[in-house]
Amino acid sequence: MNEEAYTVTVHPPSKKRIAKATVAALIIAAALLVTAVLPAEYGIDPVGTGRLLRLTDLARADAKATEKNAVPDSKSDEPRAAIVPVLQPAPDGGAPTVKGAFIAQSKRYKIDSREMKLAPGEGTEIKYNMKKGAGLIYSWTASDKLLFEFHGEPNVKPAGKEGTDYYETYELDDQLGKDQGHGTFIAPTSGIHGWFWENKTGKEVNLKLVSAGFYDWIFQNVKNKETALKTMDPDVIPSHPKVPDEVLH
Repeated sequence: MNEEAYTVTVHPPSKKRIAKATVAALIIAAALLVTAVLPAEYGIDPVGTGRLLRLTDLARADAKATEKNAVPDSKSDEPRAAIVPVLQPAPDGGAPTVKGAFIAQSKRYKIDSREMKLAPGEGTEIKYNMKKGAGLIYSWTASDKLLFEFHGEPNVKPAGKEGTDYYETYELDDQLGKDQGHGTFIAPTSGIHGWFWENKTGKEVNLKLVSAGFYDWIFQNVKNKETALKTMDPDVIPSHPKVPDEVLH
């Protein structure tokens, strides 16, 4: 019996057909972006289809849900202890609104600048009395590495810890030590928040601390002597034109 062989020839699509298909796909994608994706996801409705199909309602509902979960009710007496920005697109395509980008304070901020000398084996403590949600910008530098703990003592202790020396640690380095620390801090609770430094170098170490923030007074513990210190008003800082401006550009 004779077997016949069949040959099937497949012709690849021409460059012209590929180009047409690509252009068609791009047109469809652009149409979907303008008519569906932008209205539903971002509340942007350039051609009005989002309003007709009620897709912009989805964007508004999502933005409200996100804001509700991330930003506490502004009418609440409990202040926020974190900055959680939430972007809300403008329905008309204008500038978006960012909620939760700052925490308003009822009083003016204060400043503090001090230099301390720590003898070998000596420790010292500086803390700032802050309300929950108050901010602090700080920078400390030392002539050598110091062991330290950044911590806070809340005014209201957890259940079962009343009457104790309960505190909460934010950063601890009791092994290698550092010669500097810089950052932005927002008080998670109302109370005193700051540092304990200890000199284990075998020689005297100079320590300088500068800060600006929303604190009422400063707690200091030197050689087990605890004192409350007054803050400084920012008006004491020399300003322009007494201090000439330095042009960068």
